[in-house]
Amino acid sequence: MLYPGSSKPLHEQLKDILKQKIAEGEFKPGQAIPGERQLMHTYGVSRVTVRQAIGELVSEGLLYRQHGKGTFVAPRRIERPLARLLGIAEELMLEGLEVGIQVLEAVRQEPLPEVRNQLRLKEGEQVFHVLRLIKTGPDPLLLDFSFFPASVGQILKDIDLSKDLIYTHLELYGYRILRGVQWISASRASQEEARHLQCKKGSPVLVARRITYAEGELPISVSRTVYRADRYEYRVDLYRHPLKAKDAEQVTS
Repeated sequence: MLYPGSSKPLHEQLKDILKQKIAEGEFKPGQAIPGERQLMHTYGVSRVTVRQAIGELVSEGLLYRQHGKGTFVAPRRIERPLARLLGIAEELMLEGLEVGIQVLEAVRQEPLPEVRNQLRLKEGEQVFHVLRLIKTGPDPLLLDFSFFPASVGQILKDIDLSKDLIYTHLELYGYRILRGVQWISASRASQEEARHLQCKKGSPVLVARRITYAEGELPISVSRTVYRADRYEYRVDLYRHPLKAKDAEQVTS
């Protein structure tokens, strides 16, 4: 039964119950939730109520439907704060996740003009390109396209890129990594991206582009990371600081 005497609509009450069961781990990622008839019988509600509650949870990304099979709990969405500069594998491991790294490509090549400019390379200089697919558990999470100056590539080509943490390894070689500049945008998966991320072409993805700098404002990597939007989100902590008098004047003028 639902909550007696509650002023909340029935579908919202049922939605709250299902969300709680997901949060507490009673319904685990990838597990099918009870069918419509079972939910109707358990909670004494109509089919319309059940469908509305489930539909809203699907819209929120907590559940997903598979035609002919049922409704399942979605994989846990990974949350990342923006203020800290971490390598991709580092941030996932700090979350306590099981991380699998598959190296799809690691080659020297001619860079695109944009990458050459960002890395401050001369005409004719090559980059070391690394393409990695990163999974958490059995599920693909992101596809990372990274480009390094040839001098950095000489270090990386001799390590196991499926295990070693790139930032950590470069720091051991004397690169003092200080900062990064990152741009985040929404996009849709290309055919190649969709194939690796196991989603449909055109599915929503989150794209993070980054330039990483070592001591002396030396750019040591340029990357483009494509995340499945249903499995990853960024968190920004915002703090309010009172406006100074001159700034307040600009706002009100």
